[in-house]
This record gives sequence, structure tokens and C-alpha cells, in this order.
Amino acid sequence: MLELIYAKMCDNSIFNKYGIKPVVEDYFEAKKNIFCIADGVTRDSITGECVPYPENKEEVEKWIKGYPNPSGAFEAAKICVKNFNDMIEKTNNITKEGIFEIVKKVNNKIWKINQGRKIDYLADDLFGCVAVGGYLDSNYMYAFSIGDCHIKAFDKNFDLQFETINNHTNFEKYLSEIYIKNNEYDWNNPKDRIMVRRDFRNKPNVKYNGQEVSFGVLTGEVEAEHYIDTYKVDLSNIQYICAYSDGAEPFFDNKETTKEIIFNPNLFEKNGKERTLVIYEKRSI
Repeated sequence: MLELIYAKMCDNSIFNKYGIKPVVEDYFEAKKNIFCIADGVTRDSITGECVPYPENKEEVEKWIKGYPNPSGAFEAAKICVKNFNDMIEKTNNITKEGIFEIVKKVNNKIWKINQGRKIDYLADDLFGCVAVGGYLDSNYMYAFSIGDCHIKAFDKNFDLQFETINNHTNFEKYLSEIYIKNNEYDWNNPKDRIMVRRDFRNKPNVKYNGQEVSFGVLTGEVEAEHYIDTYKVDLSNIQYICAYSDGAEPFFDNKETTKEIIFNPNLFEKNGKERTLVIYEKRSI
């Protein structure tokens, strides 16, 4: 049986450097055999301006002053995690299909904080999150993913045996390799942020050369269900399971950094953007 050996969310290091508490967007809960990590989608400032990652104290202070607080993105992440874990605990027979139905209900719960709001896709965009979650029994992991949170499973040699789908990859590739070559584009320009959120988020019918180029976020919109991926993973050859938000991605770029962070997860806490990490390890009975 896999056992929970580490679970922590860390703030942006640059905020800690200056002793300023940021508005967080990650939320997670990890228990004996149930976990969920959600990352609220970054908001524009309260005036509708793009919020870049700060690089110095002045930018940190400006970020805090202009960022929505309380954060609707954080609330969406919290709704996702708490409802997923609660529904899993109340379900007797967990299946891959059952996981999908639970995440559909989670998405519907998020709609309650968006329903009736006037959306301009800037300061008043839909609240939403990306997420992963799972349930572990003696033989299998039943899990879901949407967006760029991740689950990776490794054998005893730290070779990758399973990873979740990042359904934002097609959009990111299309944007960088196709769209930007044929159109003026600047994320700092409000019209381009509106375009991405309005025309590509939760729009499964948007395609290029027959391939989907949209991306999914749990906003409560029914179209978000299209992007929910579910999994049934055989655990017989799995030694470690790592679940994390995208801020932890650099720690899993290769086998060596993966091994290092699993053996010494305190390294995870030293530097980086906002990030959450949960680790399970197979222990002898």
C-alpha cells in the first residue's frame, strides 16, 4: 500500500523574501488514500490589467495592492478540493467512471460562484481552477486531471510509469507556433487576454486542421466536462506517486531532480513560484 509521506503548499519565494504574504491560488487536501490539488487560474488586477510575476520589492507591493483579495480563483480551487474529497469519502465503490461523475458535480458546485456574474474576461472573468485528484486502494489509483496540474507515478528506479494529460498543451503549441506567426499578439494587451479566455477556454469545437486547440478549466460551464480526463492506474509496479500544481514542474523535469526531491522534499520549500506537492510512497507491510 502506498503511504502519504509529504504534503505541502509553498508561497511564491519572492514574496517570502520581502516578508509580504501573497494572495494564494493553490488549495489542497491529502489524506491516507485520497488527495486533490487545485490551482486557481491567475486573475487580472482589480483594474483589469495583466498581473506579471514580480521580480523586485516594488513589483511585489504593486502585485499585492492590485490583486483581487479575497480571490475568487482561490475560492474555486477550495470548492474543487473540498467537494472532490468529500464525495470520494462518501462513495463506496470507486471507479474510473465514478470519478468522472464526481468531477462533473464539482464543476457544477463552482458554477454557483459564477452564476449571474457579468463577465468582461478581464477584471470580471469567470472564477475557475485546474486540478488533479485521486483515490488509492491496494491495487489501483483512480484519478482525474484537468489542465496543467500533474500526477506522475514512478517505479523503484524512478522511471516514469504514468503521467496525467495536460490538456493545455495543444493550445499552447497552437498559440506559439501558429497563431502568433499570423497575428499580432501581446498578453499585456487586454484584447488578447479577452480573445484567449473568450474564444479558447472551454471551447471544444475550436479546432485547427482538425485538431482541438482549446483548453479546459473548471469554471462551472458544462463545456468544461469535455476536458476532464480520468484514469485507472495499476499500482503493482509503482513505488512513488507525486501530485503537484504547475509551480512544482521544474522539480520533475528529469529523473535526477525527481529522485532528489522525493528523497529530500524539504528542497521543495526553498525556492519557486506558488506550488503544491503531495508524495505517496509504497512501504513494506
